[in-house]
Amino acid sequence: MSFFDKLFGRKKPSREIHDCEVALEKRPNDPVILKKLGDLYLKSNKIDSASEIYLRLGDTYNSKGFYPKAIALYKQAIKINSHWEKPHIKLAELYQMQGFTREAATQYVELSELLEKEGHNEDAMMYMQKAADLDPARSNIHKKVQSFDVREIGMMDPVPKQKTKPKLGKKDFYDLTNELDKEIDELQIDESLDTLEDETGIESVFKAIEQNVAEDGSQDPLFLYNMGLAYRETGLLDDAIESFKKVVATGQKLFDAHVMLGISYRENGVFQDSLKSFNDASKLKDVTNDMKVGLLYEIAQTYKALGDNKKAVYIFKEIQKENKDFKDVELEIARLSGGG
Repeated sequence: MSFFDKLFGRKKPSREIHDCEVALEKRPNDPVILKKLGDLYLKSNKIDSASEIYLRLGDTYNSKGFYPKAIALYKQAIKINSHWEKPHIKLAELYQMQGFTREAATQYVELSELLEKEGHNEDAMMYMQKAADLDPARSNIHKKVQSFDVREIGMMDPVPKQKTKPKLGKKDFYDLTNELDKEIDELQIDESLDTLEDETGIESVFKAIEQNVAEDGSQDPLFLYNMGLAYRETGLLDDAIESFKKVVATGQKLFDAHVMLGISYRENGVFQDSLKSFNDASKLKDVTNDMKVGLLYEIAQTYKALGDNKKAVYIFKEIQKENKDFKDVELEIARLSGGG
């Protein structure tokens, strides 16, 4: 049994957390241990601790130059503990370092508004001024800076309280396009699935940043694609979907983006859009037979997730006709047919 099998076997959460904490003392920058510990804290509802660990993991990737993963992790820290300043600052600084000044400015605006709600007007004004300096064209920021009611602290004023910090496809191939067109039209989906939210219930602050990027087109398709992969890996599916949609809109890296978009939609419970993304991928030029087989596999997985085992088995069998040993198709057929 490997070290990580021993460490992360089936144990009670408290024991798993303890073992992870001990392991982290010996290997403080190990990304595998950090990620596991952060996930365990989150499952145990230890929000402050989870946020701190995701921040540390973001710092680890940031120091190694893996910026998309760092951004995703800083955002995860914000999403689960939106009132903690540090991940907001880290995210803004990373955007600024990469030259994405509008995104950095937007992050500072979000932080300023957060601090203002908590009554920390001086800090709020400082971050709003940072935003104004980074993005002079946004006159609304400058107006906001002037709106703060902040007086000079007198010598006899009491020392302000410190803000609380976290505790830390031979033969005729299966007609994919026609079949999908028919299946998508017939598919009936509960509309409530389209509004599934993350368990944390905290709305992502990245929407404003995405709007700014759409306005000036400052991000390239490869960056957006890597961001989508990082978001998906971190569990931020809504953000992953938005990033992959941006890549599709550029007309570059189309096949990969459509496929990852379809997978992300499926993982987010939006099955009709998942099937549509795979359908769009099948209509692209230069799609090879092997690529079609891969698409069929993902489509079958979507029907499986939807609970339509009959359709999933049918498509898995079509894949088997084309490639008998493709992935785990034989096992999937056995399982879904009640044989394992």
